[in-house]
Amino acid sequence: MRFEGLALLIIESEAMIGFMKRVYLDNAATTPVDKEVLKIVFETFKKYPGNPSALHREGVEARKVLESARRKIAEIFFAHPDEIIFTSTATESNNLAIMGVVEEARKNGVVKPHIIVSSIEHPAVLEVAKYLKGQGVSVDYLSVDGSGVIDVKELRGLIKPETVLISVMYANNEIGVIEPVREIAKEVRHARKIFNSVYPYFHTDAAQAVNYLNINVAQLGVDLMTVSSGKVYGPRGVALLYVRRGVQMSSLMYGGSHEMRRRPGTEPVSLVVGFARALEIVEKIKEKELVRLEKLRNTLADLLIKKITGSEINGNLAQTLPNILSISVDGCEGEALVIYLDAKGISVSGRSACTSSENGPSHVILALGKAQKEEKGVIRFSLGRDTKRDDIKKVVEELPRIVEFLKSYSVTNTK
Repeated sequence: MRFEGLALLIIESEAMIGFMKRVYLDNAATTPVDKEVLKIVFETFKKYPGNPSALHREGVEARKVLESARRKIAEIFFAHPDEIIFTSTATESNNLAIMGVVEEARKNGVVKPHIIVSSIEHPAVLEVAKYLKGQGVSVDYLSVDGSGVIDVKELRGLIKPETVLISVMYANNEIGVIEPVREIAKEVRHARKIFNSVYPYFHTDAAQAVNYLNINVAQLGVDLMTVSSGKVYGPRGVALLYVRRGVQMSSLMYGGSHEMRRRPGTEPVSLVVGFARALEIVEKIKEKELVRLEKLRNTLADLLIKKITGSEINGNLAQTLPNILSISVDGCEGEALVIYLDAKGISVSGRSACTSSENGPSHVILALGKAQKEEKGVIRFSLGRDTKRDDIKKVVEELPRIVEFLKSYSVTNTK
């Protein structure tokens, strides 16, 4: 049953009549901007109008504010200020990390660079790998087990002298699985010793991980790391790429010497200041939020699995972020579930927001070894700071009813 055919029924839904309190459970797609952060952004807009590259008073003041925010962010990641490169989005940071390293490797004499990425990466990594493959770069894809975890031994067997980069995300955006980043970093260091080379570098997309996991880059052992402001209750339109000192990486853009000559363009001072404050708040409440959300998520998982026949959790909750729950529901299409929940005032996703308009099964779910027919009923709940027990209660009340209705509707219309 295609979800488009349900449009008239949705319009008639009681939830579309009048107003209701919305339950937002799509925080993995983007988080609401923290009120304190929003206030700081507007204040900075007003107070510091200058271009931070200008030599006049307003420009100098803007530069001081920008660099102060950079130092704060660097301290949070246990990095040096000159290792923090501001970009517009996590997608741009991923592109810069992967393509920048490959381009510089070619300049350094690596004739046919080789890269390794996991099979469940965000499209901002997979699409770059696909493009580079078309440009003569050798690409290998790491498989994952039924929980979504890569095999470090498999990685070890794939690394070769031409390998210039390995990109494995810290935590997956669809099922929340946490990858063994430190173990991967060890394999990378071991490979460098064997080949007596600066390569391979290790890049991780940590956009989903920052709210809940350790982000000390020295302890993680990463060379490049992507972080998004829009995932940490900061303003959208700014992100960063951590680039360890000594990493050889070309710029992808031309037009200025901004960001240590790695990303030209006037820096959005107010957004960067907001980003810095958002990260400070994250670090302050991280441990408490991890415990709180894990309890809520586990309660949601337990109740839904009990109440919905044929439902299944994607991944192993013991190995995932505390705020993400992905479930498959037999006999229902994911799009229909998302639309009907929305009609009931509940916002969720069927997959990554960046691929929500695409047809066909999720590459992440398929990588877990699940059949295509099971993927059709996949929905992702991603909890956040505003999530309360009453929100979980509402989902548990509404979703089983929606599933029952959709299954009965499907049976009726196939007779």
